[in-house]
Amino acid sequence: MQNAKLLLFSLLVASLGGVIYRPCLSSWIMLLGTLILILWQRHLRFFLMVIVLITPFMIYFFHDARNLKNQAEIPDQKNVQLTGVILPDNVSIDGDNLSSTATLDSGEAVKLYWTLPNKQSKEEWLKQDHVSTFSATGDLTRIRSATNFNQFDSQEFYETKNMTHQLTVTTWQVENMVSHDILNGIRYQLHAWHSRAIHDTESLPKPLREYAQALILGVTPQALYGDNPGVQTLGLIHLFSVSGFHVSFLIMMIMALAKRLWITKEITIVLLSGLLIIYFVFAGEPAVLIRAVVAGELILWQDLHHHRFKSYDIWAISLLISLICSPQILLTLGGQLSFLLTFCLSFAKKLSFWRTNLLMSIISFPLIVQQQFTWHILQTVVNVFAVPVFGTIIVPLVMLGYFGQRFPIIVDSANAIIHFFAALIDWLAVLPGNIVIGKIPELCTTLLIVFGFCMFCREKIIVSRARLIWLLLLASTILMIKRPLTGEFTTFDIGQGDAALIRTPLNHTVTVVDTGGQVTFGEKQSWQVKQYER
Repeated sequence: MQNAKLLLFSLLVASLGGVIYRPCLSSWIMLLGTLILILWQRHLRFFLMVIVLITPFMIYFFHDARNLKNQAEIPDQKNVQLTGVILPDNVSIDGDNLSSTATLDSGEAVKLYWTLPNKQSKEEWLKQDHVSTFSATGDLTRIRSATNFNQFDSQEFYETKNMTHQLTVTTWQVENMVSHDILNGIRYQLHAWHSRAIHDTESLPKPLREYAQALILGVTPQALYGDNPGVQTLGLIHLFSVSGFHVSFLIMMIMALAKRLWITKEITIVLLSGLLIIYFVFAGEPAVLIRAVVAGELILWQDLHHHRFKSYDIWAISLLISLICSPQILLTLGGQLSFLLTFCLSFAKKLSFWRTNLLMSIISFPLIVQQQFTWHILQTVVNVFAVPVFGTIIVPLVMLGYFGQRFPIIVDSANAIIHFFAALIDWLAVLPGNIVIGKIPELCTTLLIVFGFCMFCREKIIVSRARLIWLLLLASTILMIKRPLTGEFTTFDIGQGDAALIRTPLNHTVTVVDTGGQVTFGEKQSWQVKQYER
């Protein structure tokens, strides 16, 4: 990589953010590695420039991290009265439970929960499509951390969104909001339209309904992974996340439409620049979409001004802006996969189609296994074929079915083909080959990613050694997980009372002691039953 100074600077900022927000061995390795690469440039002017430019980022990260820490130290409060705003497309209803993200008048974001009192109230909230203000009385408590090791940690997850507390509402008053600020009014209107669009999909048959919500509207419906287990097993989650793939499709579609309408390229680019920002707000303002929007804007700008950006520069600029808007974006799996896989595309410009997909599979492998602890041997092959099929067939069919809701024959035809695709994915997922590996340590994950890139370098000696080290590291990691040298006695919470696990060295015997389950008194009505209870 020649003249990759902006890339190195963006990596330094990213690693510095990791050290400040969640210091760990992997963050320090990335920071030290990036510093070594910068010093390796032997360019004094560049080094001094890095020191000057890194300072405002450092101040910004430290200030934000301190505010987050102070926010987390707010004590729990009972029967507290709070007021705030709820966006309609943030509201989620499951059984008799309503949950949402709310912004308090103090500016803090909280996770809000309320138990719906009756079926009529549930139906009213299901139809709600306006931005609302509320005045509530309830309990403000710290979001709970994981009760078991290696369990999904809600506290850490919501901290990446600058949320530390949850509000369990006892009583409240909710009213439709009227904004007198023009920009906020536009933003709230886009969220209202987004909510109405989500409600409109409820009349669509499955799986078209879930596909439309995920691919067009940028929301992840609760039934998506439950009804389509193969999506998660085969690592196709990235296809259902609104990202660069969808932004590129939107740009190509608008460009093609404008060309047929004889609209000049310059006018189309200006309109698209505004449309991308509107789409970002309309899709719910997901942090992971910032990278795609920034990259799209830069590509449009270079077409308008006939100035070519290098792919690495576009990637670096989008990373820096994403870190400004969402400093902890790289602490989420979505952010890590988004930036790593797009970096693979820039890194693998001269690689063949098959080698590029192999590289992306090798790089995503340790991250996915670290989260879901399993890996299907068909995952790489399925992704190679699923990505082009998704782009050329599934996405156009989803859009056709969604925008053609008034024509049942179009909806039914599109849904039939999508149903066949979903059934095929689920069938492939149940084939033998789903290997339970366990959680890979963070240090091993980092090293597997680094040596994964080295396996596709130009220097053959580096490639051969990297392959050997990668295989040995993976084999030793799996052996360490499967055959630990020490025994273990652990008590843990499985949601039905405490349980205990007794494991002898090298896993010769593993014993689980269960102490009993929860007792549920009374029967719930059908509208109160949550999805996991069905």
